Amino acid sequence: MVVPYVKNILVILFFNLIFQLGWAQATIFSEVTVNKSNVYVGEAVELTIGVYTSTWFTKGVDIGNIKVNGAFSVYFRSVSVTKKIRGKNYAGVQFIYNIFPFENQDIIIPSLNVEVETPKEGDYKGVKRQLKTQEKTLKIKPFPPGIDKSTWMVTNGMTVNEQWIGNTKEVKVGDVIERKITRRASNTVSELIPPILWDSIPSVSLYPSQPSINTNKSKTAISATRTDGVRYLFEEEGTINIPEMEFVWWSPYSKKFLKKTIKGLTINVLANPDLEILKTAKKELTANAFQEEDLKPSKAKTLIFGLSIKEFLILLVLIAITLFILIKMTLKTIRIITHNKEAYKKSEAYAFKQVIKSFDSHDKKLIIPVLYKWLDHYNLEEPTLKALALKSGNNELINEVEEIERQMKLGDSKLLINKELWRKGRKEILKVKKKSVLVNNWINP
Repeated sequence: MVVPYVKNILVILFFNLIFQLGWAQATIFSEVTVNKSNVYVGEAVELTIGVYTSTWFTKGVDIGNIKVNGAFSVYFRSVSVTKKIRGKNYAGVQFIYNIFPFENQDIIIPSLNVEVETPKEGDYKGVKRQLKTQEKTLKIKPFPPGIDKSTWMVTNGMTVNEQWIGNTKEVKVGDVIERKITRRASNTVSELIPPILWDSIPSVSLYPSQPSINTNKSKTAISATRTDGVRYLFEEEGTINIPEMEFVWWSPYSKKFLKKTIKGLTINVLANPDLEILKTAKKELTANAFQEEDLKPSKAKTLIFGLSIKEFLILLVLIAITLFILIKMTLKTIRIITHNKEAYKKSEAYAFKQVIKSFDSHDKKLIIPVLYKWLDHYNLEEPTLKALALKSGNNELINEVEEIERQMKLGDSKLLINKELWRKGRKEILKVKKKSVLVNNWINP
């Protein structure tokens, strides 16, 4: 009788353990939905990523914007929702995006790792858990037959405005007239508005200007603006016909092509006797000519320290060049310092410095050789200390030299020398030497 009782207790404990380990956990799941899965290049797709729990979120869920290879992704907003499944309520957060494919191949919306914090059922304390969303594929339709891919565009609607800067009624050879065309398109991004291909016109040079692009987004809608400009340089007199322009786009709502036409313009160009204006204008416009930048989107790039591979390689090259220049400058500086040091050691100033140092020893054997080495820096007719002293014109220095000679005759090994007197005498010798150089330069210019 005891055994069945124990068995029942073990069964109860087992199921209680299972409940504690799994069943008591809050149920969390995700949903990824799109409003359409088969689209053209440039066509907007609304993507919704929902994250749900059977309890509630004790911490805000934040996915942020997402990166999709081959497409632009624009984050709009997040909304709190409640979902009922089989009679049970789930609290959730939906993140809404617009995806704009720009590559003519299927687009993969990647799986995301999302961290949520939600309590177990029957508890209140949040527990961190990881949730993985499912991958989604967008099928890209082929371009309609006969379409010019360079002008392909998808938008719900577009307005086109034109502006002329300059007097188109009075134009002479060498004049420049600027033209700007602004397109405003809904439900797209500025990068997907194609550049204007300007028609070539005989006797007129065209200089496109840098486009101005902008994407505007609210919580529920997105639109884009692109302004293209061109400068017309009129090179010959006569009647110039600027042809009309036609802008075509695909409307996903009406499932057909729509278009907007800008009328052409006729300009009578008058002669201009001052053809230098034409040369100057042509030179200036050529110098400032804008080459259409590669505004087309590219695939997601591999980043190294936040830089693309190309940017990283450029940075490495710049660092290498900088190091090369620094090393070259350092070696040059070392050579200059070494040269100057060697030159200084051969100079009169260095020789005199050694003389002053030797005076501290009072040792005749050290002082006399150093004195005569210093003496060699002066072109004296008689290379003696007395001749040098006489050259200074300083009587005290002359007496000092006579005293040194007297001490040497007496055989003294120690010489008492006045350092300050020699410093003063040197200054006077250098003054005499400088005057001599100036006189020689004046005599022999």
